[in-house]
Amino acid sequence: MPSGSPDWPGPIFLAIGNSVDPVMRADYEAWHGGEHVPERLTMPGFLAAKRYARGRGAAARYLTLYDLDAAEALETPEYLHLLANPTPETCRMRPAMGAFSRFVYRETGRAGRGFGRYLAVVTWQGRVEDAVPPPALADLIGRSGVLSARAGVTLAARPHPAFPATQDASARHGVALISSTDRKALVALLRGDLASRIPGPDGLTAFVYELFAAY
Repeated sequence: MPSGSPDWPGPIFLAIGNSVDPVMRADYEAWHGGEHVPERLTMPGFLAAKRYARGRGAAARYLTLYDLDAAEALETPEYLHLLANPTPETCRMRPAMGAFSRFVYRETGRAGRGFGRYLAVVTWQGRVEDAVPPPALADLIGRSGVLSARAGVTLAARPHPAFPATQDASARHGVALISSTDRKALVALLRGDLASRIPGPDGLTAFVYELFAAY
């Protein structure tokens, strides 16, 4: 998959995770999907976004991925003004959000084409940049319903002004995003030989999310 493809158009991606108070879920969905993400996509350097979720009830977790044309997109006057001047609905929704995490990644490799309904998010520490080389990504394509795969490594970034700094934000880690049409097969891949493709990882975690909006 060439850099700048319609699937993942930017070389930098921003990943934001959060929970939401179940009582506020309907309001959150209307705000996040109808106002918040579209508003971000008016900012210089913000190219595309995808929204994912996993789990149910109070255990539900959300993941929003933004593609950026450069890390400097997070430092433009327009974006910093947006963060410092939230809309009334944003002010109302922020207290309902918990388990907040925010990481910026530089892409280190990608393979395949398209994106499926399910996304595995695998993170690790240890051997960060060379843990999943491009040939290993390419070898995943066509297996377990995998359409595309992407790897990245964290970049230093200014924390969000409305939320505490992400825990261990200073610790570099790697990430692989694996998009598949088959959840069961993707879970089996995560439990099987995928770990062998990440030599000597520390703190390896893996979660499967479901796509429900793309912008």
